[in-house]
Amino acid sequence: MSEQSGPTLQDQFAATNGDHKSLWEALWDDGTYLPWDRGQSSPSLVDLLNDHPSLITPSSSSPSQQLTSLVPGCGRGYDVLLFASHGLKSYGLEISSSAVTAARQNAKTSGLKPELYNFLTGDFFTDNWEAEESNTEIPREFDVVYDYTFLCALDPSQGLREKWADRMAGLVRKGGVLICLEFPLYKDLELPGPPWPLREGVYRGLLENVGFVREMYVTPKRYLGSGEGSDMVSVWRRQ
Repeated sequence: MSEQSGPTLQDQFAATNGDHKSLWEALWDDGTYLPWDRGQSSPSLVDLLNDHPSLITPSSSSPSQQLTSLVPGCGRGYDVLLFASHGLKSYGLEISSSAVTAARQNAKTSGLKPELYNFLTGDFFTDNWEAEESNTEIPREFDVVYDYTFLCALDPSQGLREKWADRMAGLVRKGGVLICLEFPLYKDLELPGPPWPLREGVYRGLLENVGFVREMYVTPKRYLGSGEGSDMVSVWRRQ
């Protein structure tokens, strides 16, 4: 996690007049202030996958099928590599090419086979995603999608939460799952973001409205960062 003595992340976003995309790109391009980067995958996700392997296990009808996963806003790709370590073909998406470069560099130290992961540059809300190799086939639906610090990075005043839910319904294949590490549930609703404050009911309202059913709601055994004692893990099955 980087430290900074100047304006906070919230101050910088408040000064953008809504042009958040450019600021995310600028922060990654500069690379000196990335307060969301914790240097590892969330222990809450690690434990969920270890305790509930059926979430990432091919069905009995297609036991040889390799499942796919997507992590929007993947940063340096810790969670992408975690899914890959479980045998999934894993994709990470970032809006900043600098972030994707950092993720690819980090992945080279993982010891994982490169064919298990891929990092894409593009806007979550569009299909215009680019891979490092131009001939890479990019799935349009995934078996597993993971959201940790992505929904909370979207300004609710811009109507992006509803767009997030619609997009997730399109990205998770029927029968697939969306895993959400719900964060920051502790934060006062009047405080600015990012991360913008969320509540359990926000997830339910958004996802049940677009065809997801919540299968699990778990109190993590371990946490990472400021969400300790308040984060929850929810697992949603697309109908």
